[in-house]
Amino acid sequence: MSSTASPSGSVSRPQTGDEYLESLRDGRDVRIYGEKVRDVTSHAAFRNNSRMVARLFDALHDPERNSKLVVPTDTGNGGFTHPYFKAPYTSGDLRAAARAMEEWARMTYGWLGRTPDFKAAFLSTLGSNKEHYAPFEDNASAWYRKAQENVLFIGHGIVNPPIDRNRG
Repeated sequence: MSSTASPSGSVSRPQTGDEYLESLRDGRDVRIYGEKVRDVTSHAAFRNNSRMVARLFDALHDPERNSKLVVPTDTGNGGFTHPYFKAPYTSGDLRAAARAMEEWARMTYGWLGRTPDFKAAFLSTLGSNKEHYAPFEDNASAWYRKAQENVLFIGHGIVNPPIDRNRG
């Protein structure tokens, strides 16, 4: 899918797999079994997942695959996005999102439960129903745009991880 520049002259696009892997090398503090992980992209516990997610991002740029995986953004930047990151307004929008999710699930053989599209349904509400977030509508719109144009991989934590699993 081709992109044209917005009036400001810039086109945001989803990151590539290499860009994603490089973004993980940011000095974050990751530990497993008491060991500090220096690089999650090469550590045995994390490298396969990080490489698989990189393949998902690469597929967005692959002409052989992206017919099922990308649609034009609705932010005015002239770029493209994964359909699940764009607020749906028609049944066609919903079908495009479902096809894209299915394509990513096929690529991972269904083994990755937390792919970048995991939180995308929530993120799309920031654009389709920004009034719900009053008085922070501008912030909601900004995050909708950023998430859609860059296909952000966002997760959430519900509880703090236990320090001692033998305690309640």
